[in-house]
Amino acid sequence: MEIVQKTDKISDRLNEITGKKVQTRQMYRRILQDLGNDPLAINDELLNHINLKVCDLFREFPPEFLNASVKPMLLSLKDEGYTINLSSNTGFIEGNTIAGTLKQLKISEYFVFCIFSDEIEASKPSAAFFDKVYDKVTVRKEEVLHVGDNYKADFEGAQSYGFKALHITNQNYTIDDIKRYL
Repeated sequence: MEIVQKTDKISDRLNEITGKKVQTRQMYRRILQDLGNDPLAINDELLNHINLKVCDLFREFPPEFLNASVKPMLLSLKDEGYTINLSSNTGFIEGNTIAGTLKQLKISEYFVFCIFSDEIEASKPSAAFFDKVYDKVTVRKEEVLHVGDNYKADFEGAQSYGFKALHITNQNYTIDDIKRYL
């Protein structure tokens, strides 16, 4: 677990510095090497196999909502005419798997579009990432509210780009917390 967490932190930091996305298979390669595996034995077939297994496990054991009011919040915002999208940096789980899990959790219908860093080869807090979001909306930058839990990537990145930003620091936020910023 220590090696996995270390790899995740290093990859996140590289993403923040470069604005690009460290590929999932590179992350798995680093873990395998740090575990003492022969670098020559780590091939694409093995990395693809690991990626498929991780994605299968993610689908089998999907994440749980930290806040029970997530679905009602999404429904309320959608019913009030707000356009909701999901824009996410990805790590060990790639965007196509996350998108499938959103369907499994019955929340995909709330999002007009989803953007995942592995699919656009850019990551927050880079302007390149936020450009992809802005390309899909029909409002001015200052009318976009980006909500996220990572201060540097979500809050500072969105503000630097010209979006409004809300940093969620715990699981007890409410619809009123979000609406105050809209």
